Amino acid sequence: MTSQTDTLSTSSTSSNFHFTLVGHIESSEGVNYLVCREGIKFPVSSLPALYPSEVVLWQAIPSTDSTGQISNLTLLNFSKINLKENQEDKCLLSGRIVQLGKKYNFAQIKVNRQGGKTLKITLLSPDRRMKVGHLWEIVAVRQGGFLHVQSGMMIEEAQNTLDENSPVLEPENQYFSELDRGLEIANIAEETEISAISLEPKSTDLLISNPADIQLPVTSKNNVPPAAEVAIAALIAETKIEDWNIGTPKQRANKAWEWNAIHPITQQRARVNILGKKPPRVYQYPLITNIDANLAENTHLVVTPLGAARGIGASCFRIEIGPYEVVLDCGSRPKGYDPLPALEYLNNPDLLIVSHAHLDHLGAVPVFHNRYPGVRIICTQGTREIAHIMLRDCLKVQSLNEDSTPLFDDVDLERTLFRLETQPVGVDFEPLPGLKVRFINAGHILGAACIYMTCGERSLIYTGDYNTTSSRTTTGLRLADLPQADILITESTYGADTHPGRKAQETALIDAIAEVIKAGGNVLIPAFALGRAQEILLAIRTSTTFHTLKVPVYVDGLVRSVTETFRENLDLLPDSVKNFLKQCNREPFFDLNGMPPIIPISNTKERPLAMAKPSVIVASSGMLSGGASVYYAKTLLERENAAIFISGYTDEESPGRLLQNLAVGDEIELDGKKITVKAQIKRFNLSAHADKIGLTQVINKVSPKHLILIHGCGNALHSLADSGDLKSKHYIHIPNVGERVEYGQAPEHISKSQIAKIELPQEFEVSVEAEVEGAWLQIPLEVVENDPRWQQLASSGIMKASWEGYHLKLSPITQKNLSSQKAIEDAVSNGENCCAVCKFYQGGSCKGEESPLFEFQVDPSGICGEFSNN
Repeated sequence: MTSQTDTLSTSSTSSNFHFTLVGHIESSEGVNYLVCREGIKFPVSSLPALYPSEVVLWQAIPSTDSTGQISNLTLLNFSKINLKENQEDKCLLSGRIVQLGKKYNFAQIKVNRQGGKTLKITLLSPDRRMKVGHLWEIVAVRQGGFLHVQSGMMIEEAQNTLDENSPVLEPENQYFSELDRGLEIANIAEETEISAISLEPKSTDLLISNPADIQLPVTSKNNVPPAAEVAIAALIAETKIEDWNIGTPKQRANKAWEWNAIHPITQQRARVNILGKKPPRVYQYPLITNIDANLAENTHLVVTPLGAARGIGASCFRIEIGPYEVVLDCGSRPKGYDPLPALEYLNNPDLLIVSHAHLDHLGAVPVFHNRYPGVRIICTQGTREIAHIMLRDCLKVQSLNEDSTPLFDDVDLERTLFRLETQPVGVDFEPLPGLKVRFINAGHILGAACIYMTCGERSLIYTGDYNTTSSRTTTGLRLADLPQADILITESTYGADTHPGRKAQETALIDAIAEVIKAGGNVLIPAFALGRAQEILLAIRTSTTFHTLKVPVYVDGLVRSVTETFRENLDLLPDSVKNFLKQCNREPFFDLNGMPPIIPISNTKERPLAMAKPSVIVASSGMLSGGASVYYAKTLLERENAAIFISGYTDEESPGRLLQNLAVGDEIELDGKKITVKAQIKRFNLSAHADKIGLTQVINKVSPKHLILIHGCGNALHSLADSGDLKSKHYIHIPNVGERVEYGQAPEHISKSQIAKIELPQEFEVSVEAEVEGAWLQIPLEVVENDPRWQQLASSGIMKASWEGYHLKLSPITQKNLSSQKAIEDAVSNGENCCAVCKFYQGGSCKGEESPLFEFQVDPSGICGEFSNN
């Protein structure tokens, strides 16, 4: 133990990075914050086991997002002495410039810390002399939520730039004596393989206040979960309620064990998480009790797209319904400089609901949770299971990209996954007083759901992504499950297309694979890791053709992890998969002894072996934009007896889309390698999205007043908007990001007659009053005065009536019609053999096929050689 001095030990961080700031710790809803002296709060991802509650000087490591904002802090050490009244929060660092803003508005610095994780810190107000690749020593100061460059020099020119006034303090001896006692307990726990329990009740996780009251669990060296009693004890300690019903534990990818629990009397739901020797964490689902009676009359409903407007990517929608601000989905974009939705449009969100686990709908949820840690996040059980895989892989991919800052870190990820609540499909729940929500099976992928919301007099359906056709891993969206709603927000991915029959496409794919295999070649099927790959594996497993081919099927990339999750959640799959399991009594996906054998690639060294003999390889990504599929494609494209079969949607700029348009002999560049195409390229449509027919069926069933088309490219959006009679039934919106769509407000471009078709009734009662000389049809006064369609119908004072069966049809006779009628009467009165009395004169045009005037509009007094009145 060092003696008390005026310096804080920097042994826990390397000498080329040092950040100190003043503040105190504050906890809210299980999350710790460092509150700075001006009141700004930063989420804390890690802090010492024991810490004071008063204002102290902290030594920290910040995480910054792509805008330079400090997203969270790792607190390493602190000191209670030598605090100055106007002391600045300073950061001293040395590192390499890896990115500069185009207008020098920011600089990203890569800091290599000896013995620690490499940092990437984004600073604002960089020095204009900075160049990418240069090494710099920098002094930065915190201003609000950002770090601004105060001074700096290139590393070759720098001497001693450390600010003598920057305090570097050592913690007090008294505190360290308490810390040593906590570490001693932890060391004993390490030796005896039990979980240590922290002595300080203010940390992020739930801490048991009386360690002697419960038996400490043995850690899981052989994947054996701690005893359920430990989870129950944690629940009781947090809630002060006994008699919890606790479920079967599930081990997550980070080795943590997780239990879901429900109280049989209060129906309170909760979750317990235990990771190694860390204290148990408990999260309680909030209970809704008070309902505002005035909500029943609330008519407020506004939709603002924050992403996926006039395009695909970063799906996110702000919904103002009643008194609430609800967010639907929070996805990311896989590439470019704008990966996030426009979260700056959010004010004070009350709730986030996630439709499904594709990253363009889920990928920014940890960013949202970091910014709004107290807001509930809800999805289906299937979506949460898949989210564990998709978000972990997303973070891994981001961490490997040195050109950009990760959107979130491990701490954000774990907190998000732990707090992700689940609700069943098809059951109404009430996440906020008076707001009722229902998940409706969407038929897109495992766990995908449409979201139906009502509050007061208003209702809304957000479809997310959906498919009305069943696949091997999902049951299609049933139209009967959809209620009517005031506003429908629907995806439009294939708004301009009609899909071929799915079964025929599967058969064609299997036949094409067999043809290549019989010729001694290899087939690569780049597939979306989530959904598409599992469908293809099941199609292969159940195909009689593959029972005779006797070739292995290899599975690689993210497909392996996602398929493992499918295997662990068979209860969430359709009955067809469950029946298959009962009949064959075998594993549905991976089966080394099956026919054909389906083999997961567990090591990159095994990849060349997968192509050494005839085989089928199913690998992600489906668009050949990264992942294992690119590795195989670079080899197989140069083989004449090989084939690459694209199985679904590809972005316009993706290598997968480019490849579809190439012929043998053309060149393509993959992963920096120029390749001359020799392999066979084909596309098969196994889409998980509804086509134009399915989309219009859903629209007609929901029958919304406002139809908002999103998640589609220009042609798809406008083609769907022009379909059938949609424009005469709905206010159709194709909004931009940030454009508000308010219930009851017609789009500016719609005409008065169009508004009348939508707003005014399509049917009304007409009274009949008989008189001596005939009968009067009495039209309702509201129609006569307000409906522009009536004004057009009755503009001349005369109408044409015709019988259609037992229905009487009224048609307008305009001034033009009247003029034409007068011309016919004049021609007939002349007594000549003119067009007016010719049998071929119909509706003002000639229908005589032998006449030179055939199909032309003709003058009633005209004459031609083909006249006939018989």
